[in-house]
Amino acid sequence: MNIRTLHAIANGLRKIGLLQAVDWLLYLKELININVIKANREFLSNHIDFPVPPKHLAFDAYGGFRWEAYFNSGVMHAKVIGDILNKELTADNVRIFEWGCGPGRIVRHLRGALTHRNVELCGSDYNAESIEWCRENIKGVEFFTNQARPPFPFESNFLDCVCAVSVFTHLSEKMHFEWMKELRRVLKPNGLLIITTHSDSASDRLLSHEKQLYDSGKLVVRGNIKGGKKWCLAYHPSEFVRNELLETFTVVSQNYFLPTQDIWVAKKSGIMV
Repeated sequence: MNIRTLHAIANGLRKIGLLQAVDWLLYLKELININVIKANREFLSNHIDFPVPPKHLAFDAYGGFRWEAYFNSGVMHAKVIGDILNKELTADNVRIFEWGCGPGRIVRHLRGALTHRNVELCGSDYNAESIEWCRENIKGVEFFTNQARPPFPFESNFLDCVCAVSVFTHLSEKMHFEWMKELRRVLKPNGLLIITTHSDSASDRLLSHEKQLYDSGKLVVRGNIKGGKKWCLAYHPSEFVRNELLETFTVVSQNYFLPTQDIWVAKKSGIMV
């Protein structure tokens, strides 16, 4: 069964309101997967000082709870972001915020990837339970729960950088623009914005009418499910990101990040709007 067929089935389940129920069944199936159980047991025996989140929180955020993947991908993605920050942020004292941090996969490794002398790190997520776990288990980072809509609890022009990995991939069209306006507000002049979006390589998942919209440069959103959840899916043509989503920013770069996502780096520029 190819990827487009799987997404067609998921879309059918979405329309009749059963997608979350099927997601729960997939979670239960993963719980009894003997290969996952054995691999996780081995990982934990070799990383006794590395707390891992509750399985249901990891599954809600990432679609799985294989701890080696959680660890390795967190280290790798923190290094990618750290390399960008080390190049683009020249001050020694920086405030860095990861929006949509989930159960801390990336932010817990980020300080070790930075060369700045003084770093204030904070993270937020809509899932209050994930944030409570992060507060109890990840040191050196300030965590808070964000709401489904802006604002953040920051004053204007406060942050040197905001990172949002696989956040815009799960937002409605309206929320794309409301949150982007808020991100611009909280960033300092020339502050750095790092986001990931679904790239052209993800467009093979789209159904024919969706692909037509995507190819015409339009954002494609699969809704009928709570915004922010992993099954609320948004697909972003590059021209939409450059010309609409990041219209009030200066784009620094667009690069490969994941097999189906690009990472965009942009700077706040111009007059505040």
